[in-house]
Amino acid sequence: MTTALVRIPETTYKRGSWVDRYGHRHKAVKVTRKGFRKAVKRKGRRRTPKGRRWYHPKVKMNWSKNMPVEVRRENALDAHDGDMLATARALLALSNVTTDHETKAEARKDADYFFAQHGREK
Repeated sequence: MTTALVRIPETTYKRGSWVDRYGHRHKAVKVTRKGFRKAVKRKGRRRTPKGRRWYHPKVKMNWSKNMPVEVRRENALDAHDGDMLATARALLALSNVTTDHETKAEARKDADYFFAQHGREK
């Protein structure tokens, strides 16, 4: 779970009269609370703004999760000029940075395939 710093603004309010647990009466008073910052836990995942995204692939692979497996892998390998290790690393990087579960799974399968092919080739 992520945390965020939230600014709580300064506020002034009137607290009514009250009786404490010992029976003492306290009169109404004006209360001023200073502003402060507080860390809160966020629920769920949040999208990183485009300006702060760090993953910028250098090669356009023409890879999509909706393509058939053979076409996907052929496009990725052609984009990297037949270098299986570079293709595997690029697909692994895509798998690591994506927030879509289906894309993550498919890219990981393709990366594992190319790592295995590279291992057999050596």
